[in-house]
Amino acid sequence: MRENAEYVLYIEDDRSSMLLMRHIFRKKLPELQLLEAVTMEEGITLMDLHRPSLILMDIQLPGMDGYEGIERLHSDPNTAMIPIWAISASALNDDVQRGLEAGFQKYLKKPLTMENFVRQIRESLLNTENQHL
Repeated sequence: MRENAEYVLYIEDDRSSMLLMRHIFRKKLPELQLLEAVTMEEGITLMDLHRPSLILMDIQLPGMDGYEGIERLHSDPNTAMIPIWAISASALNDDVQRGLEAGFQKYLKKPLTMENFVRQIRESLLNTENQHL
């Protein structure tokens, strides 16, 4: 792990989705350090160690799902202020509405459009000083 890196945590149990995200961060967002977890429980451990600036989370996870996970994270003062984005194949309007009502800051539908996703990450994390100009 790099010193003084800004971390983004991705909690995802699908191997191909994780590989794609790893590729996106390596090629398009190298200034950010991607942390990877396949379960919510693993993700919580990584959060305690690295304090990510953003959490990307699948909804359908083994054990604790994304809805249980966001409830737990929002109830913990140490993680309540970290923005959490859902990234899910559950893409019906009702799914999106439920996710936003649960507290996800964004609800992104799989498959991701890489250019749009990278732009949103950059706007959220990397260009914050330019947003107020």
